[in-house]
Amino acid sequence: MHKINAKIQNLETQIGTLMLVTIVILVFLSALLRLVDFPLVWCVDLSQLLFIWISMIGADLALKNKAHMGVDLLVKQFPKNFQRFLIIFTYILCILFLLFIGIWGAKLAKLNWRRKYQMLYLSYSWATIAIPVMSTSMILVIIEQFIDSMKLWKTDKEAI
Repeated sequence: MHKINAKIQNLETQIGTLMLVTIVILVFLSALLRLVDFPLVWCVDLSQLLFIWISMIGADLALKNKAHMGVDLLVKQFPKNFQRFLIIFTYILCILFLLFIGIWGAKLAKLNWRRKYQMLYLSYSWATIAIPVMSTSMILVIIEQFIDSMKLWKTDKEAI
């Protein structure tokens, strides 16, 4: 599973970088051309679409790098067994939340397939499908991290 997640992470990083550079160019170009009375109104829609995907990709990359905010000052004071229980409980809550938003995100994408971006003439589902796609990726990451934690616990090392 590590190899699969590493390949996905590399691909996400490259795609996210490309999307961010594209947004910067689009916004700059749009602002520049607006000054000469030649607005590119579709740039706003495309930038919004790319930003939604970058946000979801960034959340997944942060999870993979364990870079989400966490407060373990209090947790470190608890006994090891209770710390392990909290970790398992947190993983379960995260998976349940991601399943919830993934399912509702898929339903929303299905509902939005007729709705179009005003100037792109693309279905708005291209934006809303980011939620279930990235939720699935995040669930795989959490499963991998849980398995790694279990391996560390067998050797009685820190998993937090």
